[in-house]
Amino acid sequence: MVYTRQVAETDYLREIENLEAQNLRRPLAIVGFGGWIDAGFAATGAVRYLVDHMTAQRIAELDPEPFYAFTDTRPRVSHPAPGHREPVWPKVEWYAVRMPETATRDLVLFTAPEPNLRWRGFTSLVLDVFQKLGTDTLVNFGAVLAPVHHRSSPSLRGWATTDTLRTLLRRRHIGSGRYEGPTGIATVLLTGARDRGLPAVSLSTSSPSYLTDMPNPRASAALLRMAGEISSVEFPLSDLEAEGLVVAERIDQFLDERPELKEAVDRLPHSAEEAPPEDQPSEPPAELPSSAAVLQDLEDFLRNLRRDDGGTDK
Repeated sequence: MVYTRQVAETDYLREIENLEAQNLRRPLAIVGFGGWIDAGFAATGAVRYLVDHMTAQRIAELDPEPFYAFTDTRPRVSHPAPGHREPVWPKVEWYAVRMPETATRDLVLFTAPEPNLRWRGFTSLVLDVFQKLGTDTLVNFGAVLAPVHHRSSPSLRGWATTDTLRTLLRRRHIGSGRYEGPTGIATVLLTGARDRGLPAVSLSTSSPSYLTDMPNPRASAALLRMAGEISSVEFPLSDLEAEGLVVAERIDQFLDERPELKEAVDRLPHSAEEAPPEDQPSEPPAELPSSAAVLQDLEDFLRNLRRDDGGTDK
């Protein structure tokens, strides 16, 4: 007789540190999923920025095997030593940040590619970890592509699971619109948080549709700035804001050398007031080149700038 053991989803969780012994103060969870709703890498970029610029300790990780289809979310290859090739699997990670004593709360940072499989099981496990850490409030980030100018102030949308959070959003003139259609993992996560009594809010922004695969630091900064406002947390954003200025200047320089493209881009909305309503989406001007063509040309331009500045082309 062959005996088989039923593998529980919790078996795929690795606690690097004892989660229940973290003793975090009213932790605020910041969540950024990669993939469908991470235009300009605004969501994951915001979380990675905090990991890199704050004293973040990795406390848990998830085996991606049961939740990802590796033909869709592919592992990458690395060369750790001459003659060696290693797969780098999609990372699902939690970090803890202990804020200064003057702060009223600590942080939990979570980043992962949007899962391909078993969303409800994935969500349940993720929320279990947040609750073990005593999470007080959860904020999920997202971003979508839109026909907006790269110099426009990133507009924000949001929705929340509690009256208190909804009031905070309304006071900042942040609405959710009435979109109905295909959704992402964030909707499932916030619904699960609501059912568990964990207050949660989703914040999303827009990134230029002609820069699909280019990081957008200004969008990441807008998300973090608003999350800080509604949760009374001060994030160190100076480096991110400076990076956003540099990126915008490089794009301006690129467009100045291509007058026809610049004319098409400059017809895009420069402010949230000029943008079309969410329930009336519009397409970029027909003469605007495809995002892939713009991106390739821009990548070549930035690569040449790095060489001219004495940098190396990686």
